[in-house]
Amino acid sequence: MHLKKTILTIITFLSISGLAKSEISYEKEFDETQFIIESQIQAFLDENAELAYSYAAPLIKMKFNNPLEFMSMVKNYYEPVYNPKQFYFIDARYFEGAIYHQLQVISQQDESFLATYSLIQDEGKWKISGCAVYPMQKQSI
Repeated sequence: MHLKKTILTIITFLSISGLAKSEISYEKEFDETQFIIESQIQAFLDENAELAYSYAAPLIKMKFNNPLEFMSMVKNYYEPVYNPKQFYFIDARYFEGAIYHQLQVISQQDESFLATYSLIQDEGKWKISGCAVYPMQKQSI
């Protein structure tokens, strides 16, 4: 029984150490992917459909055949990230080859949203493969 506990403790420690190490090793990728998200949001604000579309992963481009279709979809269904008043990066995680960023987005109407972006590598470059936007719950004190 004691051996089993010792082995479990060692495995837990190694797992935690591995997680901490992997978090550090992805800082460069987190910075790169954060820049890509910021750049796409700026392209939306500048109404630069070509540039915004260039950050999309191939799966997204297959659904929206050209930059104008893509821009229209984002404007109609993802307005908080299309035209934010402000946004803040909250967290970033690496999981099974993808990077996920969470952002708090403040809309032009001062409503708060949680946006989760996923990014994958395509030919050595990070591309945005998805975005989910949800209203944040208001909390009372």
